[in-house]
Amino acid sequence: MNPAPVVDRRISRAAVWLVLLLSVPALADLAALEGTTGHPPPTSALWALEGTEGHETASGGSVREDDIRCTGDVPCVEIATDLALRGLPRPFSHIYREPRVEEGMIAVANVPAFRPLYVFERSDLDFTQGADPRGWYRVGANRARSDGWMQAKDLLEWRQALLVSYTHPGDAIEGRNPVLMFRDLKALEAVVDDLDMAGRARAIYQGISKGEVPESVISIEPARFVDITRQFYMLPIIDWQETRIHGDDARLLQLAAAVPRQRGADTLEDDAYRTQSLVSRTQAGSSAGELSVDIVFVIDTTRSMQPFIDMTREAVIRMTRQFTDETTGRFRFGLVTFRDSTEVIPALEYVTRNHTPTLVDGNTLVELLGNSARATQVGSLDYAEEVFAGVDTALRSQWREGALRFMIMVGDAGSHPKGHPQNVTGKDETDLRRELDDAQIHLLSIHLQDPRAAEDHPIAQAQFGRLSRIRGDESRSALEAVNAFDEAEYQALVDRVTGGINRLLTTTIGAEASAAEASATAEPVLESVSNLWQAAMVEYIGRDANPPKDVVAWSLDRDLVNPADRALDVRALVNREQLSSLAQSLDMVVQALMRAEVTQAQFFEALQGVAGQTMKRPDEIGQGARLAETGLLPAFIQSLPYRSDILSLTDEMFAGMTTEQRSQLEWSILAKLEQYRAINEQVDAWFRLNDADEDRDMVYPLHLDYLP
Repeated sequence: MNPAPVVDRRISRAAVWLVLLLSVPALADLAALEGTTGHPPPTSALWALEGTEGHETASGGSVREDDIRCTGDVPCVEIATDLALRGLPRPFSHIYREPRVEEGMIAVANVPAFRPLYVFERSDLDFTQGADPRGWYRVGANRARSDGWMQAKDLLEWRQALLVSYTHPGDAIEGRNPVLMFRDLKALEAVVDDLDMAGRARAIYQGISKGEVPESVISIEPARFVDITRQFYMLPIIDWQETRIHGDDARLLQLAAAVPRQRGADTLEDDAYRTQSLVSRTQAGSSAGELSVDIVFVIDTTRSMQPFIDMTREAVIRMTRQFTDETTGRFRFGLVTFRDSTEVIPALEYVTRNHTPTLVDGNTLVELLGNSARATQVGSLDYAEEVFAGVDTALRSQWREGALRFMIMVGDAGSHPKGHPQNVTGKDETDLRRELDDAQIHLLSIHLQDPRAAEDHPIAQAQFGRLSRIRGDESRSALEAVNAFDEAEYQALVDRVTGGINRLLTTTIGAEASAAEASATAEPVLESVSNLWQAAMVEYIGRDANPPKDVVAWSLDRDLVNPADRALDVRALVNREQLSSLAQSLDMVVQALMRAEVTQAQFFEALQGVAGQTMKRPDEIGQGARLAETGLLPAFIQSLPYRSDILSLTDEMFAGMTTEQRSQLEWSILAKLEQYRAINEQVDAWFRLNDADEDRDMVYPLHLDYLP
């Protein structure tokens, strides 16, 4: 029996929201927390999810009538953020031609639930009755015109586009359990507060698998993984409470589930939904017949690496010999090589080189490894190389849509950290890992360990280990280490890596192995390769899963059986205009940092010179002003209830920074700018909430740790 959960709930939703946001690793430094002066307190997150205009908030505050500006001809605008006001329709709601509840007045019956609508007018709102608000909203599916009126009780104001997404569940054996969606808070509390929470949750899962659905459970997350960056869905938060389970913070969330362009409540009473939700995350079915694999090699070509390049070539040759008619056309390969900063050592010729602008077949890769990817004879300035630059370049490869994506990185040294003069990307392993996850790329690291450079081993191990983390299981990594002086050990390893991937594809599609493969007494597939393959297959199989929609339910943001596993992540929904505005503002901040460093000016003085009239003058802001108060950064960023080092920056803080700290800050912003650029260029990553939305209103579910 598990120990009893330690529960310590509080009433303040403001505190809860801060804890929710702080659960994101990038925001977990509690000592650094602070609000953003000049904007609504963290309870504004509640305003974003519930219509609270003109009545008291849960924390006792009051929302002024002039927080929203409505002119009638265009959507209302929230003054604090300058964003159009949207609302989420409740299930079984109607749009009326006039603000009168009469059958003949219905313009649109049964509006799709929780699909955002623009608000054009707010009339006679009265929220004093709690759960039964009075008044009307004039709404429309696009910015051009309204479609009619909705009752206040049928619409939730959604001012800040914050929602949650399902985390990668991991494999079927050691991964987390699907999120259960309970009918009400009391039903969820009954499980969370049980002395044997895990046992009670297991009983519910077992019952659902047998078709015995408890009355307390409305729906369930599919067992297969639905990746929000590939198959968009919405889980906005309506209400929440906090709790502590085994000493860790957790959140009880009331969620509204929606899927653009789809409708119909997905409950466990629906046989079709229940059946598809229970399909195993490892059950490929007919989709396996279309499976293809992209492998991009990322190889260090600094001095001493030539033997390993040659052995990689030999491994690829052996791999291609094992291809059959069933598998040969399914593989495509890429090759990226990296060295070090050419600004420091021009003779190195390049920092990175992409030898495969378009992915190639195995025979072409063999030729490239033999002719194009040659190690330099020029020595580096220090031991570290530009590993991060190599991975960053490989990320931009022309990956095929729908293919399993693998990156095999080979190097004998760690990378220059973020802020180092020779770090040309401004990124580190954490930045790149986030981008790898979003792109569904799975990386295997081969660390060639030179005994003479033992002091670099812990640095490289930490970097390579983070880059090759198994998605869905933070505790495991696809990192393989070999002695750099034992070439036979490396040859055996790279053979097992390439051969293992080939064997796994052959097994998955049910094809006959080649004669060479069948006769070989091959060793078992490496655990690291098997783990990567399983994580990639969970994503691939998840393409056929459908997330629940048109339900309102309560869920825990942790696995009910294993609360240490996070089940839900917080994201911010941004459109292209917001992302572009944020990028322009951060670019001016970087220019100001550079100017202040060169001219020895104060930060705000340099920022004023760069931004001109875009920001307030420092003397108008007053002494001790923070970047958040300048008006430079988009208002929607400042209104989010999370703490940011950049927003908190003052002249005094800047003056007290060391040169290294200033460089770290500059590189951190540059890394985010590069990430924004990459996101903006991903055509398939942007989604329409409504079919009538213009291109500028397409949205992307941005991780909170992508924010400045």
